[in-house]
This record gives sequence, C-alpha cells and structure tokens, in this order.
Amino acid sequence: MTLRDALLALPLILLTACGPAKKDETASTAKSAAKAPVAVAVAPYAGGPLSVTKDGVGPIAQATAFDLPTLKALFPKAKVEQAFLHFGEGPAQPIINIEQDNTPLLEVGKTDEGAIAYVAASGGDIRGPKGEQLLAKWADLDFTVEQCRAGQGREINQVICVRPEATAVSYVFGVPGWTKGGVPPEAVLKAKGQLNALVWRPAEGAAVGAA
Repeated sequence: MTLRDALLALPLILLTACGPAKKDETASTAKSAAKAPVAVAVAPYAGGPLSVTKDGVGPIAQATAFDLPTLKALFPKAKVEQAFLHFGEGPAQPIINIEQDNTPLLEVGKTDEGAIAYVAASGGDIRGPKGEQLLAKWADLDFTVEQCRAGQGREINQVICVRPEATAVSYVFGVPGWTKGGVPPEAVLKAKGQLNALVWRPAEGAAVGAA
C-alpha cells in the first residue's frame, strides 16, 4: 500500500472505530432513562370533604403502603396511630386509625401480604362516589334490594350495598331495631336504613353476596 492509499483509508478506519461506540453510548443512555423511577405527586389531605371512590379514599390509592410514615405523610394534620382489632376467635389484626379534629376519620386494615386490605370511613365529612354523605337515608340513594346483602361479623344486623359501577366501595347501612338477620324488606330499608360507613377495598372489590 502506498502512502497516498494509507492516508485515504485513515478516515474510514476512524469512522468505523467511532461509530459503534457512539451507538452503544446512546443505547446505554436510553436504557438508563427507561429505568429511572417516575415520581407521582399525591396531594396530602388537609381537611374538608374526603372522597371515597372506586380508585381510593382521598390520597390513599391502590399502591399506597400500609405503614405509619406513609399515612402520616398523606394526613399531616391528623393523628395517625397503630392499633389492633380484636374480633371473634382469631388473632388480633393490625390496623391504623386516622383521627382529625377529634373525629375518628378512617380505619385502615392490612392483608396477610402486608398491603392495605380496606379503608373504612365512618366519621367526618365523607363523600361517596356520587357525593353521598354519612347518615343519608337508604331511600334517597337509589339502591335496590338486589344490590344489597346482609352484613356478617362486625357488620351483623347491618346491610351492605354496592353499586355495579363502583364495586370496590361498600355502603354500610344501619337499620335500627332490625335483628332478624338477612336483608330487611324494602319497606323497612326505606323507613329506617341510614348510611353509617363507606368501605373501600382495593384488591378484590366488594361484590354483592361476598362473604
């Protein structure tokens, strides 16, 4: 090869050497960007109406962890405390109670896997998926008897109703004086049923007829 040929080939050699390296660097940068965590801002609850929807309760959602630091961050003005629920013959179940303005606001239950099992809202300015408020009358909330079942366990002698479009949310109605078991007749529900609590379950939902 002559000196002239060598000089002509040199740029091609340099281009070949630099090309793959640049491509690898670009691919590496793109891969790192793809793995970067995405931060999602959640506004903490300060006060006022607290909404219970099919997606969660206020700032609590499907991905929210069951732990005190997380819930204290989401409810910075509330008293957030660990407790244990004793009911029936089984072992005590860990729960977290959230109280604000001297009013019990939420009870948060835990699954065996350590996630949030349910959030029960029974005090304060709670609003359901359609704006329903606690103490509302069954007759005013457009339920049918077929959308309701008899409560069991802690909810014995109460009536649990679920809307088809928001099956993760249970409406817990008290029926004063009803102790016969089962779902009361429609006339009794219309006369006495009132909304005592809303319960959100993030995983399996709250299908009518569930145990």
